[in-house]
Amino acid sequence: MNWKKTNASLSHYTTFLRDALRQSWFSGLAVVLASWGGFFTLLWRDIFYWTKEGITAGWIGVWADWSVHVTYASVFAFRPWSMWLSSHPLFVGKKFTYPFLADAISGWLMGAGWDIVSAFIVPTILTTLLLLGVMYAFFWLFWKSATRAVLGVTIFLTSGGLGFLWFFADLWESPTWQTLLHPPREYTHIGDITLEWINVVSGQLVPQRALLLGMVVALSVYLFLWSKRKAATVSVPAIIGLGVVSSALLFVHVHSFIVLVVTCAVWFAMEPRRWKFWVPFAVAAGVMSVPIFWWLYGGEVGGSFFTWMPGWLANPRAKGENWFWFWLLNWGLFLPLAAIGTVWGKLWKNPFVVAGWLTFGLTNLILFQPYDWDNSKILTWTYLFLTIAVVEALSRTWSARRILGPAGAIIVFMVITSSGWLDLWRITGTEKNSHLMWSVADLQLAAHFRQISEPGDVVLTADKHNHWVPALTGRQILLGYRGWMWTYGIDYRQRETDMFAMFAGEENARELLEQYSIDYVVIGLPEIHDFKANEDYFRQQFGDPVLSNASYRVYAVHN
Repeated sequence: MNWKKTNASLSHYTTFLRDALRQSWFSGLAVVLASWGGFFTLLWRDIFYWTKEGITAGWIGVWADWSVHVTYASVFAFRPWSMWLSSHPLFVGKKFTYPFLADAISGWLMGAGWDIVSAFIVPTILTTLLLLGVMYAFFWLFWKSATRAVLGVTIFLTSGGLGFLWFFADLWESPTWQTLLHPPREYTHIGDITLEWINVVSGQLVPQRALLLGMVVALSVYLFLWSKRKAATVSVPAIIGLGVVSSALLFVHVHSFIVLVVTCAVWFAMEPRRWKFWVPFAVAAGVMSVPIFWWLYGGEVGGSFFTWMPGWLANPRAKGENWFWFWLLNWGLFLPLAAIGTVWGKLWKNPFVVAGWLTFGLTNLILFQPYDWDNSKILTWTYLFLTIAVVEALSRTWSARRILGPAGAIIVFMVITSSGWLDLWRITGTEKNSHLMWSVADLQLAAHFRQISEPGDVVLTADKHNHWVPALTGRQILLGYRGWMWTYGIDYRQRETDMFAMFAGEENARELLEQYSIDYVVIGLPEIHDFKANEDYFRQQFGDPVLSNASYRVYAVHN
């Protein structure tokens, strides 16, 4: 053992701990966990829960998005490991091209006997607390200041633009306590005025489970890289291990992986003399990432994912808005303040700030996914990185000798965070309504269906986004919610046509049922309403349903 290196490493971490204690590192972390940790814990408790009617979402965003996450988790809960990634859960025959790890964790817990709610909420709370911790540490590293680190976390989580001005307009039109205490709409998302950003909590961290875990992993990598930036020597096995962890982001959150690649490329370009560190890291990450990417996404990710679209949502193909007005409206004073902070603090030497500006430019030129709004998943990282510059600008303003310094800093802080505060208040108050996701009858029917069916069976259902078959049984279906399919780059038009023919019992229905190897057909209100299902045809062809309740009938197809 090289005792000199070991002692140097111990000395490095001892110094780090001493500096942390001296700068009240733990007191700042306690503030973040007590305030934001308490907020999120209460939020998660009331965002997805049991009622006497069944499993309920406390917010419309969870009702809309978490049904697909429960569907993916059910794959890992109710299928054997050999079938976990064999086919897309919502489109039989396609690759499962989704960063699945966050949902897989919940699925494994479900498979171990946990109920759905606990399997989702418990790991989500723990991941959120980890995110708050690593985010606080990330900001603290740049200034060794607990105050600035807490400010950075707060600015990021309250992201927004000038939407709060519309709140005052709403208050002017309806000057009541109801309007004041219960904001009537979102203020980081007002579609008719091209305010499209959506606060990072309500638009990303709550509905997008992959980003939550992805940020924890990526920030942990960044913390290690930053802590080693001045080290004379770094263990090669540690560098290789870090590269492997970085490649694992492809299983967690692809957009975070893209940002990691860009950030590390910027960092290496700024520190070429440290090539002995960066080259092994890049090789290790590349050796692991290329086969993982090809295995998960090879043949599926093409031109439909990466397209030229200058201006992002301000492009005429999207909202057709003036680009400067679009960003002033959506991010308010954030970008001007970030530019000022970059100059004042000479932060063009900071790789994260440079990467923030670069990713901002890239996302305003290129779409990284068929759904244009999904560029916001990269822009979330842009916002995080540029928050470093914003905090720098606010801190320097606060420290100005003139009395307007602190007052000006407070006013600017309120301007860049007010819309976010309003939406966070709304998500914990006005918007927290009950949205039933699966009734007790759905849960019981799903449990019975799992008993009579096999994991590999294919089921013909409607594409209802929270249909009980894919979400609660892990069984394969032909076509999931069509509003998701195109965002995955899946062309579902022919299959949609064939499903109409099968449900209607047309002349070629039996042939199509055999072609798609259908084992069961489910008939309920969604199938009748959305696909004009002819239940008499299935009853005549296959006899009485093998399962039924007041809402659904399940027919076994005998091929």
